[in-house]
Amino acid sequence: MDTVKQFLLLSEKLYTYLGQEPEDKEDARDAHIAFVHKLLDARGQTIDLLLKAQPNPVIGHEYESQLRELDAGILERLKTFKQTIAIDMKNLQKTKKSEVQYADPYSAVRTMDGTYYDKRK
Repeated sequence: MDTVKQFLLLSEKLYTYLGQEPEDKEDARDAHIAFVHKLLDARGQTIDLLLKAQPNPVIGHEYESQLRELDAGILERLKTFKQTIAIDMKNLQKTKKSEVQYADPYSAVRTMDGTYYDKRK
């Protein structure tokens, strides 16, 4: 199979897979990320093969426009996926912080000698 065609097929597979979100976000996310890494590694190896053959193998090729569109779409979907993970991590940190505050609500008003001082005058 032509290396450029293989690169196109891997790019299409990655693009469609990034469009799907795991149904169970917490349990299936690790497997989803692992498969994305696997596809990205395979795509990277194909790029290395292409670059060894010639400096700019895609320029002027019949699949050039499709590859450019897929690459832009892949980058956009990866950015969206990263933002989703970042939001989930931020929400998890908020949850942990609120759980700690709920467990010890007076931690901010404790003093060294155990007395409470009212700061109002």
